[in-house]
This record gives sequence, structure tokens and C-alpha cells, in this order.
Amino acid sequence: MKSYRIFPSIGLARLGEAPNFFLGPEVPGAGVAELLPDGGRGPLTHHKDASLTKIRKQGARFHLFESTDGVTWQPAVLPDTAQVTWSVSLVNKKAAVERPEDPPTAPMHPQVPAGNASMVIDGGRRTISGLNQKSAPFAGKFATTDANGQLYQVDVELGQLFTDAQGRLIVVGGRGFSSAPEGTPLGRSYYHNPKWHDDVADGPVRAEIRLAPGEAPIEADGGAWVVVGPPDYAPGIDCVVTLFDVLHQLGISFFRLPADQVPSYDRDIAPLVARVRRLQWVHDDAQWTDPRLSDPRLRSRASTDQPLREAVKELILATEDVFEGHTLPTGPPFELRSFQKTMLSKWVEGDFDDTPVAQEATLTAAGLTRAALEGAAGQGLCPGIEAGILMLDPNIYFQPFDYRIDHATVKPGDLTALMAQPWQADFVKCNTEWWPTQRPDFAPQADGGKEEWMRGIQGPKRHTLLVQKSGQLGLVVRQGPDEVFVEVERAANL
Repeated sequence: MKSYRIFPSIGLARLGEAPNFFLGPEVPGAGVAELLPDGGRGPLTHHKDASLTKIRKQGARFHLFESTDGVTWQPAVLPDTAQVTWSVSLVNKKAAVERPEDPPTAPMHPQVPAGNASMVIDGGRRTISGLNQKSAPFAGKFATTDANGQLYQVDVELGQLFTDAQGRLIVVGGRGFSSAPEGTPLGRSYYHNPKWHDDVADGPVRAEIRLAPGEAPIEADGGAWVVVGPPDYAPGIDCVVTLFDVLHQLGISFFRLPADQVPSYDRDIAPLVARVRRLQWVHDDAQWTDPRLSDPRLRSRASTDQPLREAVKELILATEDVFEGHTLPTGPPFELRSFQKTMLSKWVEGDFDDTPVAQEATLTAAGLTRAALEGAAGQGLCPGIEAGILMLDPNIYFQPFDYRIDHATVKPGDLTALMAQPWQADFVKCNTEWWPTQRPDFAPQADGGKEEWMRGIQGPKRHTLLVQKSGQLGLVVRQGPDEVFVEVERAANL
């Protein structure tokens, strides 16, 4: 008997004020893409609207797969009589939860005191079915009081559902809207800014399959989860330790994923080298421009090239000394995961597969999840960029482990609840040694020069300015076939 499952297990959408959207990564290494009329993926030519003041949303697309053994998953082939009904819930509870003084150093389930319930932005549950459809928006309210005790209430849109030409679900997020009662302070902390809200969100994704009218519905096994995070201002430059790496190590440590596999150069080593090399376009450290990071002999297994491999391994490990993992000394440091270090050691020893591996031509179950999670930062989770430290709790995952959240263990809004309040505060505070792959420290220019990425958003009111003008900042994007990244689409009047 066939069973059905949704992939990716965890999808990643991103905020944007422009009304249209593009697709998040679905193939490892391929990056974001334009949604074509037939549901396919095409080259993305712009990240903003024509005014250059509004960023386009990144949509998280979910696919239905089928299996007869529960192990091997293929794209679902349904009869013409079938109907798939998707449902999603989105919640933002960042302003409502009890917050420790500093971001937690271990997984922590958020709690909402009864008196804070009005600050939970509950977008509700939306369903959608059919081809090329769209739902009503996820509409919630944020209510609190100002300094004089007067009611402050605003409507907040957390996102919307679409289906493509093949009936696959696309979840998009909100507009990047943050606010608070007039005069409410912002910027004393990246973590605590009471009575400020944003429209980051997360929640469960479900699919119900009815193979023919009158037949009993079949629920997709385990469901999936979607996280709506801030914009990525350096698409194509991934964190050295991604969220996929963090969760893959969790699977090895707690769920018996194999840890001693022979690494593939193209699939495992080359992407890690590229992540370090591409830091040169967003972070000002001379190590990232070391020519050894581009040496074609890195894929050579020859013993004579072992010193080169050893030297590049040390360059990769140097990121642990450069980047920060937590604001507290007791917090988790920035570090490569154990399986990454094992792969690097095997590579240095020549124990790796140098067979060329072409980029996946089709969308696969494993590839969808890996691509989505590799687009998110895994370090540091202080308090996190796309999702928080709760992701490190092995008890929240569906078994058998395939990076899937168990819906019985968390509630909508939990994964993002204890993150920066609002997200713009973290983008101001966490420059230099944190996560330049999403928030560049500098912006390379077409003439070869460099500019401060946040120029124009400075001074004592820079936090408020970022809330107002985050859509006007430029994006650091690859230009042409060569590995050259340049700032583009920055608003002229910023």
C-alpha cells in the first residue's frame, strides 16, 4: 500500500514587501529561482520590485512524494480523480513569550503568560487545493498598550498560500512589517525590545489526499513544517555551518544516521570550500581570498597534494576562531559539526570519492530538504536567524528521522518565538563576526571597491531606520559565470 509524505521536511520562506515571490532553493547548490508558468524553475533576474524599495518574498514550495516501503520516496503520481488539500497554520509569538535575560544556551520551549496573549499574532489556519490557486492571507492582530496605558492594535499579515501549475503548495511570508506603540524604545538590545513585534512566523504543513470522490482521505505521513525568516541579503553565499549541517549532526548523534561514509568531493567537500571562499564577498578577512581555496588540485587524491588539502582544511577550521557562536561564554561556540570535521580528515588522507557528480537534474525528496536547510544559518543560534535553538532538541523530531518536526511536540510559532525582537534589531547589532552570509558586513561594488553594507542606516536611530528602510538595502549577488559577487538593487535615495 502506498504512503505519502511531504518534502522538504522543513521549508524556508522569507519576508518581503513586494507582492510577487520567487522560489527558495530546491536543488542543493542551485540557489533561488523564478517560478515558471508550468511550475518549473527558471533563472532569477531580480530580487526587488521596479522601485528598488521592496524586496520580493521567497516562497517555500512543498511537494508530495509516495512510497511503497516507507524508505524510498518518489514524486507522487496520482489519478486524475485525486484531490490534494493542503493546510498550513502560521503564528508569531515573539513579543508574547517569556524571555530569559540572554538568549538560551540550550533548547527551550517558549511559554506565553496569560497576560501576554494579545501579543500573540495568530494568522490562523488556511487550506488550499487545485492548480494555480491562492488563499486568503494569514491575518492576525497584535495588541498591547502604550506608555499611557492606551490600547495599541495593528493588523499583521503573516503570509499566504499558493499552488503552482501542478498543484504543489507554495507558502509565502509577510511583508517585513515591524511596529510598536509610538515612542517605544528600540535598540537597547537585539534580544529584548518589549512591545515590538515583527511578522516572522512558523507552523505545521499538512496534506490530505483523496484519490477519488467518496474515498476516505489519506493524511500525508508526519506532515512538514514551514519557517518564515528575514530576507537573505547575500543569496548564493551560504553559512559555513548551515542548518542542514546542524540537523544532520543531530541525526547522527541521536537517530543513528550513518557517520562514517566516504565523502564525495563534489557533494560534500567542494561546497564547504566554496562557502569559506565566498566569505570574501561579505566579510573582511584576508584568509578567504587565499588562492589555495580555488586550486583545482583540491579534488586530487594524490599523496603529493596532501599538503594542499591539509592547508585548506586549516583554512576551513579557522572559521571557528573568527566567528562568534553565542553572546555568553557558556553558550555554544561557533564550530563545525563533528561529521564535517570527519569528512575533512578523510579528504586530507585521500579517503574520498573524486568521481564527478553532476548537479541534480530532478527534484528529489532528500535534495529538497537539504537545499532548503542549507539556505539557512546553523550557527550561531544566538538567538538564531531563520529558526532558534529549539531546533537542537532531539525530542521534537518525527521518527524515523528525516529532519521532520513532530507536530505533537511543538506548537505553531515555537521555532521562531525566542529569536530577536524584532529581527531588524539583530541585523543592526550582529555585524562583523556573526553571520555575514545573510547580513553582509560590507558590499562589494562593480568597480572593485567596497562600501559599508548598512550605509545610509546609521546613527542613534539606525534601528528604527532599518525597520523603515530594510527593503532599500542592496543585495550581494553573483554576477555572471565567474565567482564574482556584487551589490545590486540598492535604492538610489538611501
